[in-house]
Amino acid sequence: MLVYEFVNNGNLESWLHGELSQYSSLTWLARMKVLLGTAKALAYLHEALEPKVVHRDIKASNILIDDEFNAKISDFGLAKMLGAGKSHIATRVMGTFGYVAPEYANSGLLNEKSDVYSFGVLLLEVITGRDPIDYDRPPSEVNLVDWLKLMVANRRSDEVVDPHLERRPSTKELKRALL
Repeated sequence: MLVYEFVNNGNLESWLHGELSQYSSLTWLARMKVLLGTAKALAYLHEALEPKVVHRDIKASNILIDDEFNAKISDFGLAKMLGAGKSHIATRVMGTFGYVAPEYANSGLLNEKSDVYSFGVLLLEVITGRDPIDYDRPPSEVNLVDWLKLMVANRRSDEVVDPHLERRPSTKELKRALL
C-alpha cells in the first residue's frame, strides 16, 4: 500500500486544460517550478533507487501540485522495476498515447529513457498549453512534438508559447526551456 501526502491544488492537467484553467493560468515561473520538481523526481526514480523505477505514464494528470506549486508524481500503477545491470526489459507497451516514446512503442523494450521522452512531451505541453494529441487541430498540428519540430525548423519558436500566459517568457527563458 502506498500512502501519499494530501495534495489539494489539483494536477497539472487541470491547471493547463481543465477546471482550474478557467479561473487562473499558471505563470511561467510556476510552470518551470513544476517541471523542475518533476525532473528531480524522475532523476530520483532513475538514479537514486536500486532497482530503478520506470514510471511508464508520465503525463499532466499524473503530476499533482501542492499549494506552493511543488510537483508530486502520482499513479505508479504501470511502473516497472529495472533490475541491477539491466539496460532494459521487454514488456507489453503501456502508457498514454501521445506521451509514449516511439522506440518503446515500436519495440516493447523499456528503460528509463521512455520516461525521459514522456517528460519531454510534458515539457512541450506546459510551454505551449496544447494537448500532446489534438484532433481538433489541422493535420500538421495534431501531434504536438511534430508541430513543435516544424515550428522550430521554420524559426518560429517564439510563436509556440501558451497564449493564456499573462506574461510571456523572454527569448532567453524560452530557449532555456526548449533546449
